Parts: sequence; C-alpha cells; structure tokens
Amino acid sequence: MDKLPIAEQKVTVMLAGPGHETVFYQMQPPFLSDTRFVISTHATQWSNFEQSLSQMRPDLVVVQVEIAPGPDALIQVLAEMQVWRGVAILILPPAIRELRAQFENAAIVRGVYIAPVNWGEIAQAGYAAVITERAKAAATAPMQQAYLSRSAGAILGTRVVAFVSATGGTGRSTIAESLAYELSVRMNVRSLLMSFDLPPTAAPHFKLRYVPSAMEYFARPGDGFGASIQSREGMDVLLAPENSVDYQKAAEYSTSHKTEADSIYSLVMASWTRNYAAVLLDLPAGEQPWSMQGIVAANTAVIVTRCTLADMTAARHTLILLLERLIGEHRIPREAICLVLNQVTENSMISVRGFYDELVGGYGWAPPVAAVIPYTPAISHAQDQQVPAVTRVEELAKGIHNLAEFLFPGAVTSILDNRNGRGNKSKLRIPRFRFT
Repeated sequence: MDKLPIAEQKVTVMLAGPGHETVFYQMQPPFLSDTRFVISTHATQWSNFEQSLSQMRPDLVVVQVEIAPGPDALIQVLAEMQVWRGVAILILPPAIRELRAQFENAAIVRGVYIAPVNWGEIAQAGYAAVITERAKAAATAPMQQAYLSRSAGAILGTRVVAFVSATGGTGRSTIAESLAYELSVRMNVRSLLMSFDLPPTAAPHFKLRYVPSAMEYFARPGDGFGASIQSREGMDVLLAPENSVDYQKAAEYSTSHKTEADSIYSLVMASWTRNYAAVLLDLPAGEQPWSMQGIVAANTAVIVTRCTLADMTAARHTLILLLERLIGEHRIPREAICLVLNQVTENSMISVRGFYDELVGGYGWAPPVAAVIPYTPAISHAQDQQVPAVTRVEELAKGIHNLAEFLFPGAVTSILDNRNGRGNKSKLRIPRFRFT
C-alpha cells in the first residue's frame, strides 16, 4: 500500500510538562483541535517521559523543560529521537533563559521558546519542523516507519493490551473478553477486542458470526479495517479467520512481511488510529505469529496464569520473552506488565504468595498481581449459555474491576462513581491479597 503524501501524513506528538494542569489544559488544546496532529502520549513526570518517549517514538515532542532534572539529562534523553528522526520543541521558563543556546545546539531540537508562549504558534512551528524532517528523509531514502500513527483515546491514551500465556487453559480468553465487555458495555469506554485464537473464542461466547473477520482487512488494508469489525451491545470485536488455511497463510505471510500493510502486525497497529481507549488482544498460547506480532504491537501485557508448577515455569518463560528476547524489536516496559492469577482454589498446592515468591526467586523479579480470580464453574456455565460471564459471576466481576483499575488508574473508579452518583467516593482499589 502506497504511503500518503508527506503533507497528508498525521504528525504524532508527545506533550510533556511539570503537572497535569500544564499539559492537559495549557499545551493540549491547540493540538487536539488541529487535525494534522495525533497526540500519542503525555508525560507529567520525568520517569514517565523517559519511558513513553522510547515506547511511542513520536514525530514531535513538545517539552516544558522543568520536567527534567537538568539540561544535560533532557538533551541526553532527546538524543534517542535521532533513531526515528523525531524532532523536539522546548519551552524554557524566563529564569533559565541563559540555557537557550545550550538547548539549541542539541541535534534534534528545532526551536527553543521562552514562556509564556502562544501554544497555537508552537503547534505550527512543530508541524513545520516535522514536515521539513520528513522531506529530508524522503530525499535520501524511502521513509522507514516502525511505528504507525497512534491516537490517544479517552482514557490516559490508548492502551493496547496483550493478554498472553505460554500454555493453554489458563482462562486467558475469559479475562480478555470479560474486560472488553466491562469497559465497552458497562462503563461506556470505547474498546476493541481482537480475538486471535483458532477458532476465535469470542464468536460463540458473544453470539457472533465468523465472518466478517481479519480477512477483510488483509484484502483491503486501510479501509478494510472497519469492514472487519463486528459489534455486540456496542462492543467492537475483530476475529481472526476461522478457516485454518486462511489462518495459517496469514501467519506465514506475516512472518516474512511483518511491516507490510496487510500483515498481522499492521492489523493491530491500525487499531491505534481508531480512537479506541483500549485495544484488548486475546493472543493464542505459545509463540506463533498471531501471538508474537500482537505482542510487538502492544504497549501493555497481562500474563494470565494459574497457581501450578507448570504455569509458574510458563510465566517465567513469558517474562523472558517480553523483557529479553524481544528487546531488539520492541520491549514492553516492566511498569506495563501485570499478572492475573486465575482459577485459584483453596486446595491449590501452591498459594498465591508461594507462586509470587517462587517467580521472583526464579526470574529475579515478578510483575504486580493485578487480580486474583477464584475458580468457579459458573463462569463456563454462563459462557455455554452465551451470556457474558462478567455479568453473572460476582467473583469474576470483582477481579475484572481490579484489573481495569490497574490498567486505567483512577479513571475506572471515576466512571463508576459518576454512573452511580457517588461523586468522588471510591470503592474500587487494587486488591490487598492475603498471601498464605
């Protein structure tokens, strides 16, 4: 698929400054109202800035320099943008205007302004700088983009969440489907569920047809994305092909053509541009292309596991995959990985605490536990009746609420409080687990 002309390509922008008020109420409005921009991420703390910059690879970064611990630290971090030919615009407070020349000498800085500024003019200057950089790149070689345009969603940007497990039977699909339904239908958060098993389990669970599916996108990358979507009660769902031959052909093609527009990777990346707050990837167990390319396109991972020796080994294997083996392609940061311990019973030989301690001992680190969900046959009973289990099983609903709160801190609580007329009062918290 041919690329759009340079002037028609969206500019992804990262906005960074010291504090929520500064970033969201001063910097953001002119970029939101300008259709040439897509705000891919925000940062209000230095640690978040460092992580998000590397992860999101924006075309343009607009930074109020007070967010950094010092000029040298900021210049050093911004230098990473040379890898993807990004550019930066910096805003200095009057008190440190003497540092202007130092910042202007940085390779990727295209403008240094002294506050107060006209943010509309800053947006225009940033856009011009990006277009100039793109033109330079086009004059020397075809532009190579590892990341497509990404759009911020309604809740803290777009989270593309890979639900992963190294072995089958952990209840991964149940967790992914339940969170998708909870967010979309019960909380009115625009979300997309991508069901990539063979056959895709979301079809029978939500009374969907197997067609349309991802095949519509593969046939017509771009406009075929919308044609591949089905909906259940306002929840968008995109299914992998149910036909085994089509499924395998897509896997084989995507392995050798990952960056092409009609690959599995590009299918997931296309979701970034659709203004979803959450894209939930139900990925097959193991390390086949339908799993791996989903992981590489995600910015968050939920490891669904059980308190068994085999699952503990599998969870360690998954951590090695996420944090070590994929580091050359794309690395989901530790802060964006969590565990869901599913199908827990009082008779489990390995307790929740024992599982966690052993995982820490075996790998040296373990992600936080976002939810512990007990085993109950009522979940499968609801699914067999094609009823969303999260609406029938209280234990599952509590776990899904905790997971949602982990992924979207504070936002889910606010949604529920507003829906229930409780103002700022919150009953949703990250669970305090009793480790025995």
